[in-house]
Amino acid sequence: MRSRTLAFLILAVLLAQPAVGSPPPENALFIDPEAPCFRWPAVDLDGDGVFDRLDRCDNTLPGCTVDRWGCPSDSDGDGVCDGRDQCPDTPKGMKVDRDGCGAGQRDRASVTPATPREVTPPPPPAPVVPPPASESERQLVERGRIRLENVYFESGSATMLPESEVALNEAGSALEKFRDLKVEVEGHTDTRGSGRYNRRLSQARAEAVRDYLLRMFRLTPGNYAAVGYGETRPETKERNEEELLRNRRVELRVTNPEVLPKNVKVEMK
Repeated sequence: MRSRTLAFLILAVLLAQPAVGSPPPENALFIDPEAPCFRWPAVDLDGDGVFDRLDRCDNTLPGCTVDRWGCPSDSDGDGVCDGRDQCPDTPKGMKVDRDGCGAGQRDRASVTPATPREVTPPPPPAPVVPPPASESERQLVERGRIRLENVYFESGSATMLPESEVALNEAGSALEKFRDLKVEVEGHTDTRGSGRYNRRLSQARAEAVRDYLLRMFRLTPGNYAAVGYGETRPETKERNEEELLRNRRVELRVTNPEVLPKNVKVEMK
C-alpha cells in the first residue's frame, strides 16, 4: 500500500512540471530556431544580432560590425570597430580618438567640396558651308544654274549616248542636296534647221534629261519642268563648229533661288 502511494506522488510531481522543449509562441522575441529545445527562447544580451549561445564576444559595443561569432571587425587596426569608425582608413600606428579618427583626419572628412563655379558655355561656331563635291555643285550654289557639259545625243535625236551619264550623275548628286529646289531643264539647239524642228528637238532632249534625273536620283518630280527653247537663246555667233556645239546644250536653271545659300563663295576641294 505504501509503495503504491509513493508511486502516485511521484507521478503527480512529474505531471506538475512544465513540459521541456515546448517551442515558444510565434511572436516571442529572439527566437533561435537552431538552438536546442531547452534553450528556447534565445537571448542576445549585447544586441549585435548573434545569439548568446554562439556569441564569443558577448560585450560588443552598439553599432559595431561583427562576424558570425559576434566578434567586431577592425579593418584599419586602430582599435575602433568597423561600423563606429568614422575614419576607416587610418594609417597603421596613428593615435585615434573614440571615433577612430587621427589628427587632421576629421577635418578632411568634414570638408565639403567646393561647388564648381558655373561657366557660361561658348557660343556655337558659325555654320560652315562644306566645299562642293563637284563643279556642278559650285555652279548651282553660286549661279543657281548648271550648264551640263559632255551630255551628248545621237544626231537629230533625243537618245542620249552612254558617255553622258558622268555629267548627269554629277549634276543629280548636287541637286539631291537641295530637295526644295524648283528647276527648269532647258533644251537648246544651234540655228541649223527650221525653228519648228529645233524647238521640238530641244524639248525632247530636255525631257530625256529630266526623266534620267528623276529616275536615278531622289528628286521631287513636281519641282522639275522640261522646256525646249530651240535656237532662240544662242550663246555664241556660230562662227565655227565649236561655237555651234556650244549652242547645242542642256542647262538646269533654278526658278526659286531663294532656297540656296546666300552670298556664298565656294572653293573646290
